Amino acid sequence: MTKKNKTIKVPIASLLYLRESSGYTLKDIAKKLGRSQEKLENIESGRDFLTMTEIRRLSDIYQRPLIAFFTERISKLETIPDYRINREKKLTPEIFLAERRAQYLASKIAELSEKQSQIPIFPEDLTATQLVESFKKLLKIDNHEFRKYDEILPYYKKILEEKLSILIIEYPFRADDIRAFSIFSKMSIIVLNESDKSTVKLFSLFHEVCHLLKRTSAICSIEIEQENKQSIENYCDSFSAEFLVPRNNLEIAVKGLEKINWSNISDISQHYGVSKQVVMLRLLFIRKIDGRIYNMFKETFYKEKMEKNEFARRKWEKVFFNRVGNLAIKEVSGAYKKGDIAFSEATGILNVKTKYAEKLIG
Repeated sequence: MTKKNKTIKVPIASLLYLRESSGYTLKDIAKKLGRSQEKLENIESGRDFLTMTEIRRLSDIYQRPLIAFFTERISKLETIPDYRINREKKLTPEIFLAERRAQYLASKIAELSEKQSQIPIFPEDLTATQLVESFKKLLKIDNHEFRKYDEILPYYKKILEEKLSILIIEYPFRADDIRAFSIFSKMSIIVLNESDKSTVKLFSLFHEVCHLLKRTSAICSIEIEQENKQSIENYCDSFSAEFLVPRNNLEIAVKGLEKINWSNISDISQHYGVSKQVVMLRLLFIRKIDGRIYNMFKETFYKEKMEKNEFARRKWEKVFFNRVGNLAIKEVSGAYKKGDIAFSEATGILNVKTKYAEKLIG
């Protein structure tokens, strides 16, 4: 056996945690390494060992530094409660990576800025509508109705980052059952699914804001027609819907309409920056349409969604800006300009290539 392939003992607890916290099963790793599952079981139980080549391979797969495989003291990250509808479905490795990335970014920004998120405290017994009223009053926000359609999501991101110091980033989940997740901590963070349309991201954003107001972390699929009306997810859906499409405003908007049609729904959707499905549910809730009409509109909505071509050329500068978020860029840029961190460290924190880091931090 060559020196390169000499077997090396890795701390058992570290090896097991590195795999599980990366979202892989023994079967997954056995296939990737070309080893039998039994062989991997022996390695994780300390009865067999890995080669340095295999450790390097695992380092790439798990996206962890080599040093992590040789220490008994790995700092374990918070486990985020899973509120998805189909919780039996295994979370993908991309989601585990996104969680680690988010927690790392939050901890580094808290360290650099010496700040923490200012999550307000409200009475626990407030209804979703009452919580919206109290929250809007606290934020003293402008009415977004007069803003352009494509400005609404960036506008609210900026408000939440500036007034509450909540990190808001986007990440390519590559999972069709996850819309967003949030982590309540010293520096709280909301992570949106980069692949979603802006209307979906907007609803997801305030769903996760509600989780933070309730002081909970969460992984969410966000199904706005859930059967369990008493669940925290339904409460957060109601909060987001009321925040974005206030009942009173909607009632005024449709008051003069003799009949609600698909064109009306499209106009209201554009007006508030939300999806047509949210508008339809709000109209159903205030009894401007009945269940039969709602189901008819829903069929039109899904047909339109399937037929629409979502492909578009990506503007990578904007993509990387959204993956980092305005608040993180501001704090990292400030620390770099003051000389508190080197450019290489700034690039590492932002997790972007040098050419984009230069544009982001100035």
